[in-house]
Amino acid sequence: MTMRASRRLAAGILSLAGLAAFASAQANPSLKDIIEKNIQASGGKEKLAQIQNFSFKSGSTRYYATSAGELKLTTGKEPVITETVLVRGGKVQRNYFNETIELTGIRKATNEVLAKLYGGLFSLIRFQGQLDYQGLKAYGPEKLHHLSTKAEPLQVNFFLLQDDFRLKRLVFQGQTPEGEKYEVNYDFAPFEDVEGVTVPLSWFSSQVGTRGTLVEISEVKVNQLLDKDFFAKAEVNVGATEAKPGRLKGNVLDANVSPNGFTAATNWMKKDIDKAGFKTGDKLSLIVEDTEIELVFYATANELPPQPELAKGARILAPQARGGDTFAIQFFGGDAGGFAAKFKVLAPIEITRK
Repeated sequence: MTMRASRRLAAGILSLAGLAAFASAQANPSLKDIIEKNIQASGGKEKLAQIQNFSFKSGSTRYYATSAGELKLTTGKEPVITETVLVRGGKVQRNYFNETIELTGIRKATNEVLAKLYGGLFSLIRFQGQLDYQGLKAYGPEKLHHLSTKAEPLQVNFFLLQDDFRLKRLVFQGQTPEGEKYEVNYDFAPFEDVEGVTVPLSWFSSQVGTRGTLVEISEVKVNQLLDKDFFAKAEVNVGATEAKPGRLKGNVLDANVSPNGFTAATNWMKKDIDKAGFKTGDKLSLIVEDTEIELVFYATANELPPQPELAKGARILAPQARGGDTFAIQFFGGDAGGFAAKFKVLAPIEITRK
């Protein structure tokens, strides 16, 4: 073989090797490439840098996230806020009916991961430098890029689509303090353009061993004008309670009229009932807007009279019919709706034992 032929052969081999390497890189992108493509699919670094805060609503909860990794969840029917969860400065706090606790373990880790995910508009931009690439994983007919990280005590797994590198699935795995298996899956719907950003408008959340929940979001907003200390306070708005033997003071949280009567949710919880010392069967006097109404108290739903008996016009104070931690005033019968106007949201109410 001549020297020229040898050179042509070597050049051809190098060219084929280069093409093979390029094809391999396309088929097996690096971790850096995957993250960059995921960020680009969400608008790119420049666009994401312009988003200082991002919020959306799901059910009765509004989510506020910042590019700095802060997250605030407020739950309630405005103007009432019954619960606030705040992720900030390495801490996760929960204020529920004016009682604030610091969340730890699984709940802390989950909220901190979601804070970074929402703050990055469902991209992995806030997880750069924290992820490992685990290769492709098959989910039915799909193969997804699997990236993972740790958020003690959880293993956090992100699964991205092969075609556009958007987030398809998020999985939290670990063990409960009791040593039981813990696994929660988030399966995201296709991303859509809303308010100039691209986000999934729904996802299905399921925990192994329990029934799943469809989460649908609305009222997407970006770069809202929020108070400077908005992410510094885990405040709620449920009024205040005062309990002493034989007497309760509090506030109305909600009021609804139905064909069967009228219900007013209160901010009284079991601890307030216990301080007042009310027992099932006690006759109570309710005062609202200078009107006095007689009620009968029931400590649990199991102690309530049969529905036909209640329907005759019973007026009671009992646990909320659909669960929850507070008690509700319930009027049964056709004339019950006439009281509705007196039970304005956050209006003061008072009850004494007769």
